[in-house]
Amino acid sequence: MHRTLEPADLHHEGSTRKSGRRQSRRRRIRRRTTDLRAPVLRILGSGSSGNLALIDLPGDSTPRQLVVDLGLGPRTTRSRLATIDRPFDPQRVVAALVTHADQDHLRPSWRHTLTCHRWRVHSPPSHHAGLVRLGVPGAGIHAISDHGRETEVTPGVRVTAVIAPHDDHGTAIYRITIERKDTAPIVLGWATDLGRVTPAVESLLEGCDVIAIESNYDPELQADAPRPPFLKRRITGGHGHLSNREAMEAVRRLADRYEPSAIALLHLSRDCNHPDLVRRLWESECPRLAGRLHIAHATSPLPPIELEPGRSTETASPPPAAIPETLWT
Repeated sequence: MHRTLEPADLHHEGSTRKSGRRQSRRRRIRRRTTDLRAPVLRILGSGSSGNLALIDLPGDSTPRQLVVDLGLGPRTTRSRLATIDRPFDPQRVVAALVTHADQDHLRPSWRHTLTCHRWRVHSPPSHHAGLVRLGVPGAGIHAISDHGRETEVTPGVRVTAVIAPHDDHGTAIYRITIERKDTAPIVLGWATDLGRVTPAVESLLEGCDVIAIESNYDPELQADAPRPPFLKRRITGGHGHLSNREAMEAVRRLADRYEPSAIALLHLSRDCNHPDLVRRLWESECPRLAGRLHIAHATSPLPPIELEPGRSTETASPPPAAIPETLWT
């Protein structure tokens, strides 16, 4: 912990040399610290080839980051951050959230980093065996309740989760509450790789300031794609992925009570979707929110999204989300 330098320090005993050294030291201190007022979301990639996002956490101490999914390997993560002139420092990562144990959300190549830097990897207990299988050290795995109970994953960051239908073991949907100094917290909702928006998911996402939700496929492109019928059924049958319209309608329902300041659309299919199709749908059927869209790419990072408060569309603020006991209905 560095002591705070007072102006008098810079002129003590009239020494210009000491003053220069102290000024240089003060500049170094400033580079090592931050005074970030709002969290910043950096989606480095989202799609079947890999998913990873970083959240720069607010504070006036050493920079801290939260990772959501580890589906891009360490080298890819570094190279994508380099394209936006951002270094990657594993020591800044205070926790990682993993939605489910598929390799496009958790690469085994993270094992060395997880071991050396002792990252805390959080997920619901039903996914822990899968995390170990993909190389996460058992000692680094920490449970998040999948029944709507809040867990503090690092000071100033609380996470609530429910399980949504996706393949055999489901996927974790996260409500991430980030404290800010002298003002209200910011709430980010994260929902990807889910077959449908259940009442539990919708309740969890209610009142979020920013919503990140998958918009995987266009139904017509999916129907016409040269894919085997079993794969199409898996994707569209309620235990696979959300269509563009399903994602839009879910966000529109949520925005009827509380409008998010930003909407990030995740996990677009490479073969059965296109950003232009997504944007046209929103501009045609949900124009009031279309200007807030950030459509994630599979192979390049999005510009940073500053996480700002949403806006209540009712006279009273929305009540805290009540999580139904039956999660997949």
